[in-house]
Amino acid sequence: MARLIEKNSNYIVSIEMREWKDGQYTNDWSNDFFEVGNLPYDEEHDAYIVDDTDYCVQYAKDWQYSEGDFQDDEKDENRMVVVEEGIE
Repeated sequence: MARLIEKNSNYIVSIEMREWKDGQYTNDWSNDFFEVGNLPYDEEHDAYIVDDTDYCVQYAKDWQYSEGDFQDDEKDENRMVVVEEGIE
């Protein structure tokens, strides 16, 4: 699960992304999706720092529904995104 914190507001979201394959959900790959290894890390909040958490949530949902940057992807009802917003 990618735990992201907004730089200016300290608003935190957790995003989980999986796909249904072979009768089960794949491992969560949201950390790879958001390339968290390239993001600064906030140790106090145990989260990766981003400019806009709303944008990150929308980007993940675009992937789920094959919209926006992912509109050329074939629609896949097996994609799942779970978002927890405003967590501590």
